[in-house]
Amino acid sequence: MAISKMTRRGLWALAGGVVLCAGLWGAWQAALWKLQGALRQALGPRAQVQALTVNWNGVTITGLQLAAAPGWPDPEEASVRRIWVQPELRSLWSGPWRIHQLVVEDGHISLLRDRAGRLRLLPGLLDTPSSPAAPASAASTLADSPDTLVIQQLRLSGVRVDLYDDSLRPALRRPHHLQLDDLSAQVDGLHLPRLAQPVQLDMQGLLRGAGGAANHDGQLKIEGSLTPARHDARLKAQLHTVDLRVLQPYLLTVNAGGIRQGRLDLAMQVDLKANRLRAPGTVTLTGLELAHGSGWWDRLGTAGRQAVLNTLAEKGRIEVHFTLDGRLDDPNFSVNDSLAQRFATGLAKSVGVSVGGVVEGVGQMIKGLFGR
Repeated sequence: MAISKMTRRGLWALAGGVVLCAGLWGAWQAALWKLQGALRQALGPRAQVQALTVNWNGVTITGLQLAAAPGWPDPEEASVRRIWVQPELRSLWSGPWRIHQLVVEDGHISLLRDRAGRLRLLPGLLDTPSSPAAPASAASTLADSPDTLVIQQLRLSGVRVDLYDDSLRPALRRPHHLQLDDLSAQVDGLHLPRLAQPVQLDMQGLLRGAGGAANHDGQLKIEGSLTPARHDARLKAQLHTVDLRVLQPYLLTVNAGGIRQGRLDLAMQVDLKANRLRAPGTVTLTGLELAHGSGWWDRLGTAGRQAVLNTLAEKGRIEVHFTLDGRLDDPNFSVNDSLAQRFATGLAKSVGVSVGGVVEGVGQMIKGLFGR
């Protein structure tokens, strides 16, 4: 029986569709293999990967370990059990790499705040050696260079962050260690390396306490938007029931026995525009008790300071309002001279506990985050 003309056209259209789909599938797979090669190159010589596989919808990195260079305070810069990368097809052949979604599960990252106050993250991946022939001002033109990678959405789940603060020397002989655990985050709109587009951030995790038990952990939450290249940000940051013992280097102004127990709550609204920072907030100390040294004089001094604390506290709470106000390019941040700030200064002189130390530490951390 003869096949009608319409039927033949339908068969040709079907065959053409099959060929087109096969071609697109082949192009997609070839592009994913291209991405796999680019990822291997980007990870650098200090990275070890258990497996890097191409899936039907992306590339999976399993068992990543990035060893630290000599002088880094942690044996590794990062380690991740699983990373899933889903690219955008149109970007795999031209223009900057565009990642639709990047998911990091069960990872560990170490950060260093150096003696100059700068925050350093993954130097093995992000730091680029300067060329001797490059002019000294080349770094300042980074914001004008083209983007090479765009990540539409970055998701973190079950990540541990070890922060080593080396800016407290010579008071401390080694970097002070803070640990964030069970960190989850969603970051939208990463345009690398310029970071000249607004980045949306929603992050929460636990700030581990000194005792090791879960009931000593505090809660951290940060949300808002920032544009690092333009030094613009609007962020809301909260710390809830943080163990004061892990913050002793920022709180104590006298060489006493330390802090026996207590909790800290902090709420702050960060508004940064063209290098100008204004960040009002509140610090609350609850149940603060000072420890004493071994000698009788230390015991007597601690008892006197604790008596002053008990007088100042209202129902076991000391609340201080503050405002960080200044420019990132100014070497000195200022805390506003309000009645509450004068109270905080008096607290530091009378009992050796400086709320301003915590506030200034947060301000310097913001400066370090924006590369100043």
